[in-house]
Amino acid sequence: MWMADGTKLSGKYGTWNGHEYELRSTDPIRGLIYLVQEGGESPGPEWKRHDYGERFPGPAVAYTLGVPPEDVTDIHAVTATGELRPWRVMEIHAEDAEGNLAVVVGNDFSAEERMDLVEDHGFHTFHNEPVQRSAVFGWLPASMIHNIKSKVRWRKDAN
Repeated sequence: MWMADGTKLSGKYGTWNGHEYELRSTDPIRGLIYLVQEGGESPGPEWKRHDYGERFPGPAVAYTLGVPPEDVTDIHAVTATGELRPWRVMEIHAEDAEGNLAVVVGNDFSAEERMDLVEDHGFHTFHNEPVQRSAVFGWLPASMIHNIKSKVRWRKDAN
């Protein structure tokens, strides 16, 4: 996914037919690389629609298209991060229409700080684990997150 300003968010990406898409995986699944468009209108009749209902962090609808792996170039993975305050880094996965950011907060935050996010901002733990043993995830206004960075962490054909 991308932010409205064009910043690439955490995910996997590749180029097909001159256009960059998010990818389901950087490796073929059943012999194909699956391009993903989260939300919006279908990019074309050959794209398969998926209705997910409510899910974090993506929209309720996504479209996928399986293409031959040799047709996809510049396959890479990106990590986007931001800070709630100095040295409190969170990973950014999505932006909603109101400009809120979907974030995952791990061990850079103490269990008490993660609990504050649960109580004050409606965050959740993964698999209903206690906050002491789990990262937490939820939505925050973009104005609360500073020093946003997007970095390619892996490139498929890099030497």
